[in-house]
Amino acid sequence: MKLVTNKRQLLGLVGAVALGLTMVGPVMAADNTSATVTGGSLSITNPLAANFAGKSINGVDQTTTAALDAFSVSDLTGSGAGWHVTAQATNFDGGTHYLAAGSLSMSQPTVGANGTTSPDPSIVGLVPYILDSGSAVNVASAALDEGMGTYDFSATTLTLSLPADVYADAYESTVTISIVSGP
Repeated sequence: MKLVTNKRQLLGLVGAVALGLTMVGPVMAADNTSATVTGGSLSITNPLAANFAGKSINGVDQTTTAALDAFSVSDLTGSGAGWHVTAQATNFDGGTHYLAAGSLSMSQPTVGANGTTSPDPSIVGLVPYILDSGSAVNVASAALDEGMGTYDFSATTLTLSLPADVYADAYESTVTISIVSGP
C-alpha cells in the first residue's frame, strides 16, 4: 500500500472522501394518496306562511299582515356555481272573486351563515317584494364561488292590501320560495 507523501496528496484524498460522503443522501420511500369528495344537492326548506288576520269591509283601503317563517338554503354541491332565491305567489282567488295583481308584498329577510366560511349571499331587489305580479322576484343571490354551505334566512312579513271596494270572500294564494342554481 502506498502512503501519502505530501500535503497536496493528503488534501486531495480528504476532498475526495468528503465529496463521496456528500453524494450519499438519505434513503427515501414515497407513496401516492388520494381523496374523493362527492358533491351533494342544492336545497331549500319550506317556509310556512301564516294566515292573514280577517278584515271587515269599512269603505277604506286596508292592509293585513301574516308571517312567513324562516327558511334555510343549503348548497352542498361543491360546484361553486352560485345560486339565487326567488319568491312568487299566485293571485288571491276567492272562487268567485280575485284580488288585483300586486296585492301581496313581502318584507326583506336577513341572511347569515350556518357553520360555513363561504361568503354570504347578497340580499337583492326592490323592497317590499311584490309577490303576486305574475313573475318571480329575486330575493338573494350568491355569486360564483360563494354561498357554499348552509344559510339561514330570517322570517319576514307578508302584507296584503285590500281595496275599499273589495268583495266579501275567502281568498287564497300560494306563496313559493325557490332556490335556483346560478347567480
